[in-house]
Amino acid sequence: MKKYIFTFSMLLLACLMPASAQRKKAVKKKQPKPKVEIPVENPRFTEMLSSTQKLIIIDSMVVSKDKLLSAFFTNSEEGSVTTYDEFFNTQGHRNGMVYVNELGDKCIYSLATDSNNFHALYSRDLLGKEWSKPVALQGLEDDGLLDLNYPFMMPDGQTLYFAARGGDALGGYDIYRTRLDAESGRFLNPENIGLPFNSEDDDFLYVVSEQDSIGFFASTRRQPDGKVCVYTFIPSEIRQIYDSDALDEGTLRSFAQIERIRDTWGNNKLRNAALRRLKRLKESSLMAKQEAKKGKKEAFSFVINDRLVYHYLMDFRVAENRNRMSELLDLQRQLQVLDTSLDKARKRYATSSASEREKMRNDILHNERQHLRLLQQISDLEKEIRNRELNN
Repeated sequence: MKKYIFTFSMLLLACLMPASAQRKKAVKKKQPKPKVEIPVENPRFTEMLSSTQKLIIIDSMVVSKDKLLSAFFTNSEEGSVTTYDEFFNTQGHRNGMVYVNELGDKCIYSLATDSNNFHALYSRDLLGKEWSKPVALQGLEDDGLLDLNYPFMMPDGQTLYFAARGGDALGGYDIYRTRLDAESGRFLNPENIGLPFNSEDDDFLYVVSEQDSIGFFASTRRQPDGKVCVYTFIPSEIRQIYDSDALDEGTLRSFAQIERIRDTWGNNKLRNAALRRLKRLKESSLMAKQEAKKGKKEAFSFVINDRLVYHYLMDFRVAENRNRMSELLDLQRQLQVLDTSLDKARKRYATSSASEREKMRNDILHNERQHLRLLQQISDLEKEIRNRELNN
Protein backbone atom coordinates (compact mmCIF):
# COMPACT_ATOMS: atom_id res chain seq x y z
CA MET A 1 0.00 0.00 0.00
CA LYS A 2 2.76 2.45 0.89
CA LYS A 3 4.37 1.58 -2.42
CA TYR A 4 1.21 2.59 -4.29
CA ILE A 5 0.88 5.80 -2.31
CA PHE A 6 4.49 6.76 -3.08
CA THR A 7 4.08 6.00 -6.77
CA PHE A 8 0.87 8.09 -6.96
CA SER A 9 2.59 11.01 -5.23
CA MET A 10 5.47 10.95 -7.67
CA LEU A 11 3.10 10.91 -10.65
CA LEU A 12 1.12 13.83 -9.24
CA LEU A 13 4.32 15.85 -8.68
CA ALA A 14 5.46 15.10 -12.22
CA CYS A 15 2.15 16.41 -13.59
CA LEU A 16 2.30 19.58 -11.55
CA MET A 17 5.94 20.50 -12.29
CA PRO A 18 5.53 21.60 -15.96
CA ALA A 19 2.50 23.77 -15.13
CA SER A 20 4.36 25.47 -12.31
CA ALA A 21 7.38 26.07 -14.54
CA GLN A 22 5.09 27.39 -17.28
CA ARG A 23 3.49 29.84 -14.85
CA LYS A 24 6.93 31.04 -13.80
CA LYS A 25 7.85 31.65 -17.43
CA ALA A 26 4.59 33.55 -17.96
CA VAL A 27 5.36 35.99 -15.17
CA LYS A 28 7.10 39.03 -16.68
CA LYS A 29 9.57 41.04 -14.78
CA LYS A 30 8.27 44.46 -13.79
CA GLN A 31 9.92 47.21 -15.81
CA PRO A 32 11.09 50.24 -13.82
CA LYS A 33 8.98 53.35 -14.43
CA PRO A 34 10.74 56.02 -16.48
CA LYS A 35 11.96 58.87 -14.35
CA VAL A 36 10.09 62.13 -14.90
CA GLU A 37 12.47 65.05 -14.81
CA ILE A 38 10.97 67.92 -12.86
CA PRO A 39 12.38 71.21 -14.11
CA VAL A 40 14.35 73.08 -11.49
CA GLU A 41 13.17 76.65 -11.09
CA ASN A 42 15.71 79.38 -11.54
CA PRO A 43 16.60 80.60 -8.02
CA ARG A 44 16.54 84.19 -9.33
CA PHE A 45 12.90 83.78 -10.37
CA THR A 46 12.00 82.44 -6.92
CA GLU A 47 13.84 85.35 -5.33
CA MET A 48 12.07 87.94 -7.51
CA LEU A 49 8.58 86.43 -7.25
CA SER A 50 7.46 88.28 -4.13
CA SER A 51 8.49 91.60 -5.74
CA THR A 52 6.50 91.15 -8.95
CA GLN A 53 5.43 94.56 -10.18
CA LYS A 54 1.72 95.23 -10.51
CA LEU A 55 1.13 95.98 -14.15
CA ILE A 56 -1.80 96.61 -16.49
CA ILE A 57 -0.93 95.07 -19.85
CA ILE A 58 -3.47 96.51 -22.26
CA ASP A 59 -2.53 94.53 -25.35
CA SER A 60 -0.03 92.14 -26.92
CA MET A 61 1.01 91.37 -30.47
CA VAL A 62 3.08 88.51 -31.89
CA VAL A 63 5.30 89.53 -34.81
CA SER A 64 8.28 88.17 -36.67
CA LYS A 65 11.49 89.30 -35.04
CA ASP A 66 12.59 91.04 -38.21
CA LYS A 67 9.36 93.11 -38.00
CA LEU A 68 9.86 93.91 -34.32
CA LEU A 69 9.75 97.71 -34.63
CA SER A 70 6.39 97.64 -36.40
CA ALA A 71 4.77 97.06 -32.99
CA PHE A 72 6.54 99.98 -31.24
CA PHE A 73 5.41 103.61 -31.29
CA THR A 74 6.99 106.74 -29.84
CA ASN A 75 6.05 110.39 -29.60
CA SER A 76 8.13 112.67 -31.82
CA GLU A 77 9.15 114.72 -28.76
CA GLU A 78 10.63 111.68 -27.04
CA GLY A 79 13.04 110.26 -29.59
CA SER A 80 12.83 107.10 -31.65
CA VAL A 81 14.29 103.62 -32.06
CA THR A 82 15.57 102.14 -35.30
CA THR A 83 18.08 99.56 -36.54
CA TYR A 84 21.79 100.22 -36.87
CA ASP A 85 21.79 99.40 -40.57
CA GLU A 86 18.89 101.72 -41.34
CA PHE A 87 20.25 104.62 -39.29
CA PHE A 88 23.87 104.46 -40.46
CA ASN A 89 23.01 103.15 -43.94
CA THR A 90 25.10 99.98 -43.57
CA GLN A 91 24.63 96.23 -43.93
CA GLY A 92 25.52 93.23 -41.79
CA HIS A 93 24.59 94.59 -38.34
CA ARG A 94 21.30 92.71 -38.17
CA ASN A 95 20.91 92.85 -34.38
CA GLY A 96 22.26 96.34 -33.74
CA MET A 97 19.73 98.89 -32.45
CA VAL A 98 19.87 102.69 -32.24
CA TYR A 99 18.06 105.20 -30.01
CA VAL A 100 17.93 108.72 -31.48
CA ASN A 101 16.96 111.77 -29.43
CA GLU A 102 14.21 114.22 -30.41
CA LEU A 103 16.54 116.64 -32.21
CA GLY A 104 18.28 113.87 -34.11
CA ASP A 105 21.70 115.09 -33.00
CA LYS A 106 22.55 112.41 -30.43
CA CYS A 107 22.30 108.65 -30.61
CA ILE A 108 22.98 105.66 -28.37
CA TYR A 109 23.49 102.40 -30.22
CA SER A 110 24.67 98.81 -29.89
CA LEU A 111 27.44 97.31 -31.95
CA ALA A 112 29.11 93.89 -31.90
CA THR A 113 32.83 94.38 -31.51
CA ASP A 114 34.35 91.08 -30.34
CA SER A 115 34.75 87.51 -31.58
CA ASN A 116 31.79 86.34 -29.49
CA ASN A 117 29.51 88.72 -31.41
CA PHE A 118 28.58 90.37 -28.10
CA HIS A 119 27.31 93.93 -28.34
CA ALA A 120 28.39 96.99 -26.38
CA LEU A 121 26.71 100.41 -26.12
CA TYR A 122 28.14 103.61 -27.59
CA SER A 123 27.04 107.21 -28.06
CA ARG A 124 27.72 109.70 -30.84
CA ASP A 125 26.86 113.36 -31.42
CA LEU A 126 26.02 115.06 -34.68
CA LEU A 127 28.61 117.78 -35.26
CA GLY A 128 27.56 119.84 -38.24
CA LYS A 129 26.74 117.19 -40.83
CA GLU A 130 28.97 114.43 -39.46
CA TRP A 131 28.71 112.09 -36.51
CA SER A 132 31.44 112.25 -33.89
CA LYS A 133 33.63 109.28 -33.06
CA PRO A 134 31.95 106.57 -30.95
CA VAL A 135 32.25 106.86 -27.17
CA ALA A 136 31.64 103.70 -25.13
CA LEU A 137 29.11 104.15 -22.33
CA GLN A 138 30.91 103.77 -19.01
CA GLY A 139 29.77 101.85 -15.91
CA LEU A 140 27.37 99.37 -17.53
CA GLU A 141 29.49 96.22 -17.55
CA ASP A 142 30.83 96.44 -14.01
CA ASP A 143 28.45 93.71 -12.74
CA GLY A 144 29.38 91.10 -15.32
CA LEU A 145 26.76 92.08 -17.88
CA LEU A 146 27.41 90.94 -21.45
CA ASP A 147 25.97 91.59 -24.90
CA LEU A 148 24.39 94.98 -24.13
CA ASN A 149 21.74 95.92 -26.70
CA TYR A 150 18.35 97.57 -27.34
CA PRO A 151 18.96 100.99 -25.72
CA PHE A 152 16.24 103.53 -24.97
CA MET A 153 16.81 106.85 -23.18
CA MET A 154 13.96 108.51 -21.34
CA PRO A 155 13.22 112.19 -22.14
CA ASP A 156 15.08 113.30 -19.00
CA GLY A 157 18.31 112.45 -20.84
CA GLN A 158 19.55 110.46 -17.84
CA THR A 159 17.45 107.30 -17.41
CA LEU A 160 18.59 104.55 -19.75
CA TYR A 161 16.92 101.19 -20.38
CA PHE A 162 18.73 98.40 -22.21
CA ALA A 163 18.90 94.60 -22.42
CA ALA A 164 21.84 92.40 -21.47
CA ARG A 165 22.87 88.83 -20.72
CA GLY A 166 24.89 87.49 -17.81
CA GLY A 167 25.14 89.15 -14.41
CA ASP A 168 21.96 88.55 -12.42
CA ALA A 169 19.80 87.93 -15.51
CA LEU A 170 17.07 85.27 -15.32
CA GLY A 171 18.08 83.86 -18.67
CA GLY A 172 18.85 85.14 -22.15
CA TYR A 173 18.32 88.89 -22.36
CA ASP A 174 16.92 90.73 -19.33
CA ILE A 175 15.88 94.38 -19.22
CA TYR A 176 17.95 96.73 -17.05
CA ARG A 177 17.65 100.35 -15.95
CA THR A 178 20.38 102.82 -15.03
CA ARG A 179 20.91 106.56 -14.61
CA LEU A 180 23.65 108.84 -15.84
CA ASP A 181 25.74 110.56 -13.20
CA ALA A 182 26.09 113.97 -14.84
CA GLU A 183 29.13 114.90 -12.73
CA SER A 184 31.27 111.87 -13.56
CA GLY A 185 29.82 111.08 -16.98
CA ARG A 186 29.42 107.44 -15.92
CA PHE A 187 26.24 105.44 -15.59
CA LEU A 188 25.28 104.05 -12.19
CA ASN A 189 25.19 100.30 -11.54
CA PRO A 190 22.39 98.85 -13.73
CA GLU A 191 19.33 97.43 -11.97
CA ASN A 192 17.39 94.41 -13.23
CA ILE A 193 13.77 95.64 -13.46
CA GLY A 194 12.47 92.22 -12.42
CA LEU A 195 9.15 90.49 -12.96
CA PRO A 196 6.94 90.45 -14.97
CA PHE A 197 9.14 92.23 -17.52
CA ASN A 198 11.87 89.58 -17.42
CA SER A 199 11.68 85.81 -17.80
CA GLU A 200 13.97 82.84 -18.48
CA ASP A 201 13.71 83.65 -22.19
CA ASP A 202 14.78 86.81 -24.03
CA ASP A 203 13.18 90.08 -22.85
CA PHE A 204 14.29 93.35 -24.43
CA LEU A 205 13.55 96.78 -25.96
CA TYR A 206 11.77 98.59 -23.13
CA VAL A 207 10.29 101.77 -24.65
CA VAL A 208 8.04 104.34 -22.96
CA SER A 209 6.11 107.26 -24.40
CA GLU A 210 5.96 109.27 -21.19
CA GLN A 211 3.75 111.94 -22.70
CA ASP A 212 1.10 109.34 -23.61
CA SER A 213 1.68 107.07 -20.60
CA ILE A 214 2.13 104.04 -22.85
CA GLY A 215 4.97 101.53 -22.67
CA PHE A 216 6.20 98.58 -24.75
CA PHE A 217 8.60 95.68 -24.31
CA ALA A 218 9.34 92.51 -26.25
CA SER A 219 9.70 88.90 -25.12
CA THR A 220 10.28 85.50 -26.71
CA ARG A 221 8.57 83.66 -23.83
CA ARG A 222 6.24 80.90 -25.11
CA GLN A 223 7.01 81.88 -28.72
CA PRO A 224 8.33 79.70 -31.56
CA ASP A 225 11.67 80.45 -33.18
CA GLY A 226 11.69 83.69 -35.13
CA LYS A 227 8.66 85.13 -33.32
CA VAL A 228 8.42 87.68 -30.52
CA CYS A 229 5.54 89.00 -28.44
CA VAL A 230 5.35 92.76 -27.91
CA TYR A 231 3.43 93.73 -24.77
CA THR A 232 1.83 97.17 -24.42
CA PHE A 233 1.40 98.36 -20.82
CA ILE A 234 0.59 101.36 -18.66
CA PRO A 235 3.80 102.61 -17.00
CA SER A 236 3.51 103.78 -13.40
CA GLU A 237 5.45 106.60 -11.77
CA ILE A 238 5.76 104.65 -8.52
CA ARG A 239 6.54 100.93 -8.61
CA GLN A 240 3.72 98.94 -6.98
CA ILE A 241 4.00 95.22 -6.29
CA TYR A 242 1.37 92.54 -5.82
CA ASP A 243 0.47 91.64 -2.25
CA SER A 244 1.97 88.17 -2.02
CA ASP A 245 0.15 87.55 1.26
CA ALA A 246 -3.25 88.19 -0.34
CA LEU A 247 -2.60 86.03 -3.44
CA ASP A 248 -2.00 82.30 -3.63
CA GLU A 249 1.31 81.32 -5.16
CA GLY A 250 -0.26 80.06 -8.39
CA THR A 251 -1.95 83.38 -9.07
CA LEU A 252 1.20 85.34 -8.28
CA ARG A 253 3.20 83.13 -10.64
CA SER A 254 0.60 83.68 -13.34
CA PHE A 255 1.04 87.46 -13.05
CA ALA A 256 4.84 87.12 -12.94
CA GLN A 257 4.90 85.00 -16.11
CA ILE A 258 2.16 86.99 -17.91
CA GLU A 259 0.07 83.91 -18.58
CA ARG A 260 -3.14 85.90 -19.28
CA ILE A 261 -3.03 89.65 -19.91
CA ARG A 262 -6.80 89.82 -19.33
CA ASP A 263 -6.18 89.10 -15.65
CA THR A 264 -4.36 92.45 -15.34
CA TRP A 265 -7.23 94.59 -16.68
CA GLY A 266 -9.31 94.97 -13.52
CA ASN A 267 -12.58 96.75 -14.32
CA ASN A 268 -11.28 97.76 -17.78
CA LYS A 269 -11.61 101.51 -17.07
CA LEU A 270 -7.87 102.23 -17.08
CA ARG A 271 -7.30 99.88 -20.01
CA ASN A 272 -9.96 101.51 -22.19
CA ALA A 273 -8.52 104.97 -21.53
CA ALA A 274 -5.04 103.65 -22.38
CA LEU A 275 -6.28 102.11 -25.62
CA ARG A 276 -7.56 105.53 -26.70
CA ARG A 277 -4.16 107.05 -25.91
CA LEU A 278 -2.48 104.24 -27.81
CA LYS A 279 -4.59 104.96 -30.87
CA ARG A 280 -3.57 108.63 -30.82
CA LEU A 281 0.08 107.66 -30.28
CA LYS A 282 0.03 105.37 -33.31
CA GLU A 283 -1.42 108.15 -35.46
CA SER A 284 1.09 110.77 -34.28
CA SER A 285 3.99 108.33 -34.62
CA LEU A 286 3.02 107.59 -38.20
CA MET A 287 2.81 111.32 -38.99
CA ALA A 288 6.24 111.90 -37.43
CA LYS A 289 7.78 109.20 -39.60
CA GLN A 290 6.24 110.73 -42.69
CA GLU A 291 7.56 114.18 -41.78
CA ALA A 292 11.01 112.77 -41.10
CA LYS A 293 11.10 111.31 -44.60
CA LYS A 294 10.29 114.76 -45.99
CA GLY A 295 13.18 116.26 -43.98
CA LYS A 296 11.09 118.71 -41.94
CA LYS A 297 12.85 120.36 -38.97
CA GLU A 298 11.24 122.04 -36.00
CA ALA A 299 11.96 125.76 -35.74
CA PHE A 300 12.96 127.57 -32.53
CA SER A 301 13.43 131.17 -31.39
CA PHE A 302 16.79 132.28 -30.04
CA VAL A 303 17.34 135.98 -29.32
CA ILE A 304 20.79 137.21 -30.33
CA ASN A 305 20.01 140.86 -29.56
CA ASP A 306 17.11 143.31 -29.77
CA ARG A 307 17.18 143.28 -33.56
CA LEU A 308 18.16 139.69 -34.33
CA VAL A 309 16.35 136.42 -33.65
CA TYR A 310 17.41 133.06 -35.10
CA HIS A 311 14.94 130.27 -35.93
CA TYR A 312 17.04 127.58 -37.63
CA LEU A 313 20.47 126.07 -37.05
CA MET A 314 21.66 127.30 -40.42
CA ASP A 315 20.98 130.89 -39.29
CA PHE A 316 24.13 130.83 -37.15
CA ARG A 317 27.18 132.33 -38.85
CA VAL A 318 29.55 130.51 -36.46
CA ALA A 319 29.51 126.81 -37.35
CA GLU A 320 30.33 125.74 -33.78
CA ASN A 321 27.24 127.60 -32.57
CA ARG A 322 25.02 125.23 -34.50
CA ASN A 323 26.30 122.40 -32.33
CA ARG A 324 25.99 124.56 -29.21
CA MET A 325 22.39 125.40 -30.13
CA SER A 326 21.58 121.72 -30.56
CA GLU A 327 23.01 121.11 -27.11
CA LEU A 328 21.02 124.05 -25.71
CA LEU A 329 17.75 122.74 -27.16
CA ASP A 330 18.48 119.33 -25.63
CA LEU A 331 19.13 120.91 -22.21
CA GLN A 332 15.92 122.96 -22.46
CA ARG A 333 13.97 119.81 -23.28
CA GLN A 334 15.51 118.02 -20.30
CA LEU A 335 14.58 120.96 -18.07
CA GLN A 336 11.00 120.92 -19.29
CA VAL A 337 10.65 117.20 -18.63
CA LEU A 338 12.30 117.58 -15.23
CA ASP A 339 9.96 120.46 -14.30
CA THR A 340 6.94 118.31 -15.13
CA SER A 341 8.32 115.36 -13.18
CA LEU A 342 9.11 117.52 -10.13
CA ASP A 343 5.68 119.10 -10.18
CA LYS A 344 4.00 115.68 -10.19
CA ALA A 345 6.33 114.36 -7.48
CA ARG A 346 5.68 117.33 -5.18
CA LYS A 347 1.93 116.91 -5.55
CA ARG A 348 2.19 113.19 -4.75
CA TYR A 349 4.48 113.95 -1.83
CA ALA A 350 1.89 116.28 -0.27
CA THR A 351 -0.74 113.52 -0.19
CA SER A 352 1.47 110.51 0.55
CA SER A 353 1.98 108.60 3.77
CA ALA A 354 5.09 109.01 5.90
CA SER A 355 6.68 105.81 4.54
CA GLU A 356 5.97 106.80 0.95
CA ARG A 357 7.44 110.26 1.56
CA GLU A 358 10.62 108.68 2.85
CA LYS A 359 11.00 106.72 -0.39
CA MET A 360 10.27 109.79 -2.53
CA ARG A 361 12.43 112.30 -0.67
CA ASN A 362 15.82 111.31 -2.12
CA ASP A 363 14.51 111.27 -5.70
CA ILE A 364 12.97 114.72 -5.30
CA LEU A 365 16.16 116.16 -3.80
CA HIS A 366 18.24 114.60 -6.57
CA ASN A 367 15.97 116.08 -9.25
CA GLU A 368 16.02 119.51 -7.59
CA ARG A 369 19.83 119.53 -7.65
CA GLN A 370 19.75 118.45 -11.29
CA HIS A 371 17.25 121.26 -11.99
CA LEU A 372 19.69 123.85 -10.65
CA ARG A 373 22.55 122.38 -12.68
CA LEU A 374 20.49 122.49 -15.85
CA LEU A 375 19.49 126.12 -15.26
CA GLN A 376 23.13 127.09 -14.83
CA GLN A 377 24.24 125.11 -17.89
CA ILE A 378 21.52 126.71 -20.01
CA SER A 379 22.40 130.21 -18.85
CA ASP A 380 26.13 129.70 -19.51
CA LEU A 381 25.53 128.19 -22.94
CA GLU A 382 23.16 130.98 -24.00
CA LYS A 383 25.78 133.61 -23.09
CA GLU A 384 28.51 131.71 -24.94
CA ILE A 385 26.41 131.41 -28.10
CA ARG A 386 25.50 135.10 -28.13
CA ASN A 387 29.06 136.25 -27.46
CA ARG A 388 30.55 134.02 -30.14
CA GLU A 389 27.90 135.03 -32.68
CA LEU A 390 28.25 138.78 -32.02
CA ASN A 391 32.06 138.78 -31.93
CA ASN A 392 32.49 137.12 -35.32
